[in-house]
Amino acid sequence: MGNRIKQILERIRYRIDQAFARKFVGQFLLFLTLVTTVTLIGVTAMFFGLFSEENRHIHSIPREIDSGFWDSVWWSLNQVMRLQGFEQAYGATGPVLAYSLFLSVMGLIVFSVLISLINNTMRARIEALRKGDTQVLERGHVLVLGWSNKVFSVLQQIARLQPGTKVVILAPREIDAMQEQLRIADIHRERIKVILRSGTPSNYGELDRVAVRWAASVIVLATDADDSEAIKTMVLLTSRRDWPGRPPTLVSEIALEQNYELAKIAAREQLHIVSSSLVISKIIVQTVRNPGLADIYAEIFSTTGNSLYVQSIPDCTDRTMREIAYGLTDSVPVGITWDETRDGSVRHAAGLNPEPDYDVAKDERLVLLTRHLPAAYVPAGELPESRIYREGGVAPHVPGRVLVIGWAGLIYDILLELDAHARSGTEVTILSGVDPEEAHERMTSHHMGSFRNLALVFVKGDAVQRAAWEDIEVGGFQSIVVLADESVDQGDKDTRTLRILLRLSDLRKDAQSRAHTVVELLDENNHELLSDLGVDDVVVSPEIVSAQLAQIARQQVLAPIYRELLSAGGVEISLRPAGDYVELGAECRFDDLLYASQQKMEIALGLRLAEAGGVVQLNPSRQATWRLGEQDKVIVLAQQVYR
Repeated sequence: MGNRIKQILERIRYRIDQAFARKFVGQFLLFLTLVTTVTLIGVTAMFFGLFSEENRHIHSIPREIDSGFWDSVWWSLNQVMRLQGFEQAYGATGPVLAYSLFLSVMGLIVFSVLISLINNTMRARIEALRKGDTQVLERGHVLVLGWSNKVFSVLQQIARLQPGTKVVILAPREIDAMQEQLRIADIHRERIKVILRSGTPSNYGELDRVAVRWAASVIVLATDADDSEAIKTMVLLTSRRDWPGRPPTLVSEIALEQNYELAKIAAREQLHIVSSSLVISKIIVQTVRNPGLADIYAEIFSTTGNSLYVQSIPDCTDRTMREIAYGLTDSVPVGITWDETRDGSVRHAAGLNPEPDYDVAKDERLVLLTRHLPAAYVPAGELPESRIYREGGVAPHVPGRVLVIGWAGLIYDILLELDAHARSGTEVTILSGVDPEEAHERMTSHHMGSFRNLALVFVKGDAVQRAAWEDIEVGGFQSIVVLADESVDQGDKDTRTLRILLRLSDLRKDAQSRAHTVVELLDENNHELLSDLGVDDVVVSPEIVSAQLAQIARQQVLAPIYRELLSAGGVEISLRPAGDYVELGAECRFDDLLYASQQKMEIALGLRLAEAGGVVQLNPSRQATWRLGEQDKVIVLAQQVYR
């Protein structure tokens, strides 16, 4: 019996599916069948007291025709259809009843169409919002074009630099996917409003849809392997001539240094370019030469602690940088910036680490390392001299043997930078999932011939597995660099980095000495996982790049300053032995370090004290005193020295 009922229900369901498959005709026949069936079922109420004396007071039960079949049909049909006009025609002639039924049904249809229209319109609107197809009507917003792992850091930076800002993101992704990733990253807790739109940034119409003409600034993220989408978007932005007023600040990321020249052409001097490969490779190599440097960059590019700011201080006009350094008690002057006119347009320019005797002109502003603005200047009077100043000292260099673990797009820039700073005969071993022959071919394809100072050794292996280390003596390296490896497709790169470091810690547990270890991370949240794994410096690459993008978008005068700080042949931040500047063990103040660095054409920025666990102190208090030892370092801004 149960199977029979199940078969009947399945057959009914099948017939209903067929009716819907036939669209209007089938659905209309199904409608008539249902109305007729249910009405006939309702007629059976006459056998259960529909016209009984107990129900005589019910006004909706008609009795005037025959108090039988036809009255029960009328009552049942009106219960099913709920046709108010037809119900009121009870007792009328046949033609009038026909008209009444037709008009009542049509009224029901018209009302249903209206409800359907409203419903479909609302659903279409909601669907458009979910797909990100609607127009943006914001003004003065920050527009982010593209989507990558840097978008979360960019949003966090904007929230801290400009709380309350509205940020519109246009990316070729589903809205739901973007919302979920933002939720996981806790962006909803930040003090900004994020508006998502799905679309292609390199499309003119799509840019208009996100109100690019009315944006305060535009940030372009590199979203593919060859930077093609970013470059196309740059061309669209710089070719526009319909800005309603002053164009927004335009800044774009370029992932590969080999595309930088082409991107520069596309920028037409209207857009600021941040080459993430160049920036990260330079910081990694500088950190190899200067252990502890990663913490300095992390503070400078963060929104807390000491950062780079620009301020015009009228009292500093016609004064030397030496005088200004002693007169600023809460900041360190590291350079100057000015505006210059080229081809009828005004451009920002900057110079870092000017000579101590350089006179600041009226139209020049100071570049300051400080915690906040405005900086207070008090003329110092007679300039002090240091009695504990020491001459001499050498610039840091690349260690004799370096091990690079992993393969990433920035490895080529890392090798070029290492070669520029290394001594002749420096050996660099690269352990990755790339075959040695293929590695040589990749080098050749990047127009990298023989290096002047480097000897490369390629080893294929999975650094997570012990077998990869059979022919590698870990203790023979002075420096180890662990990159976010792209040579092995094993999911999350930071997870792979953690596994490599676990293997390294096991291999080095009995070593007498341990190589200085630099690690590239993609997610700041994973930093704490490395605390007991022998890591000295952590470079969170998306944080550094996104900080530059966000800060330049907010204040474009920072673009030439960062470019000068992180370009080949410019100046660099370096950690030098304290004994190269002052007498060790003597009472030392920051003024002594200022004086000593000025004699060497450098600028003292702070200290890294060994006794404090290597904690960095940038722009320290002028009242603090120290007795520096052999392991303490002076942080200076100095000219790069290439060998």
